[in-house]
Amino acid sequence: WTKERQELFDLMVARLTVSAGFSLAWVDNPDWIDFCAEFIHRAKSPSRKTLTSRIIPKAVKRLRTAAEASARGHLATVQADGWTGLNKHHLLAFMIASDGKIHTVRVDDTSNERKTADLLLVRLEAAIQEVEERFGVKVAAVCTDASGECRKARRELLKRCPYLIVLDCYAHQVCCEDSL
Repeated sequence: WTKERQELFDLMVARLTVSAGFSLAWVDNPDWIDFCAEFIHRAKSPSRKTLTSRIIPKAVKRLRTAAEASARGHLATVQADGWTGLNKHHLLAFMIASDGKIHTVRVDDTSNERKTADLLLVRLEAAIQEVEERFGVKVAAVCTDASGECRKARRELLKRCPYLIVLDCYAHQVCCEDSL
């Protein structure tokens, strides 16, 4: 068992944690520790602290670097989507679609903000600047939810950036149509 194998094991535990939606404490579960001792005896299962302070941040950095490299030099669509989580926090995600792939840019907690077109416009402009600088793409389009505030923010964005294609989300239109 080499250091490289342990690093791969750690990365796969981190990816499993995220993809399966496991609690971060699962790696400290006695049954998991016994499983590793019985079947993967050379691997050292990371603790929750190691998982959260070293392994997941390293995996995120690695994935972010790969996403930025994948998008660099391409045209991109910035997507914004808001929702309320189970914890009643309002979250606003920014993603880019570029070269057939979707990458998360960031997720903002906007729970303590009013949901206005002006505030969304500020966030959209910041997201456009961030993706052009960080991902090295040229933003060609912006897509948001179909709400009235989003519509107003898109309209204002188009006035400031007439070269952009600004759209509301077709899926949201279909969902709205289905509820009629």
